[in-house]
Amino acid sequence: MSRHYKIDGFELPSVTTIISDCCDKSQGLMGWSAKMVCEWIKQNCDLVSNKYGDIEFYEVTEEDLDNAQKNYREASQTALDVGSKVHACIESYLKTCKEPKIENPQVLAAFVAFLEWKDEVNLEPIYLEQTVRGKYWAGTLDFFGWIKLPEWKEHKLYVIDWKSSKAIYASEMGPQIAAYRSACKKQSGWLHTYGEGTEPRYENNVEGSAILRLDKETGLPEFKDFSKRYESDLNIFNRMVDLFFARHPILARKAGYKED
Repeated sequence: MSRHYKIDGFELPSVTTIISDCCDKSQGLMGWSAKMVCEWIKQNCDLVSNKYGDIEFYEVTEEDLDNAQKNYREASQTALDVGSKVHACIESYLKTCKEPKIENPQVLAAFVAFLEWKDEVNLEPIYLEQTVRGKYWAGTLDFFGWIKLPEWKEHKLYVIDWKSSKAIYASEMGPQIAAYRSACKKQSGWLHTYGEGTEPRYENNVEGSAILRLDKETGLPEFKDFSKRYESDLNIFNRMVDLFFARHPILARKAGYKED
């Protein structure tokens, strides 16, 4: 699903729209779609045996096949809904310090994973769900603030994106978090002091960027630090921006894009 931001008279594509347009997901999606068809049949059709009782098969009608074929759309929307609810629960909790009431087991598992991770890193948010922009694009970063991993001596300023996906996909998530980090470095007027009696540190001195994957099945967190590959991931994203607008000249005009 494409998303755009209207800022200063321009219509800017989102970071995820640009990356999705430039990445070939067809191979993985075809396998996943076929799996969704099989799952629907297993869940909704009767398993029967032949008259000899030595072969079992699913009894499927034409209507069943039509419904099974569409199952990937419903499964995809469900995953998107879970992800949105997880983000909303985290944002609400960090702003109010009150745990939200969660009925969906997948959302609950992901939120529990977040709570486990939060307690390990002394989380201190500055901005949550903050809109940031680059020259021709915009996006919404999940977390900007201070964290302290157990092996660190002091807190560091990080940009972090929450994910409830099956895995961490570095080829897509690396450029995404690099784009957000680059936008934070350019954002002006952000100032914050961590800890009483410490010197103010400007928020554009971003020290790192990472992905936090919250497993909605196991309830376990997975933290992946992308800081060391920031420059290379940002270079990849910038090339994606050029490719995106080369493929979509109308969107390029709406964004005010000019090739450097």
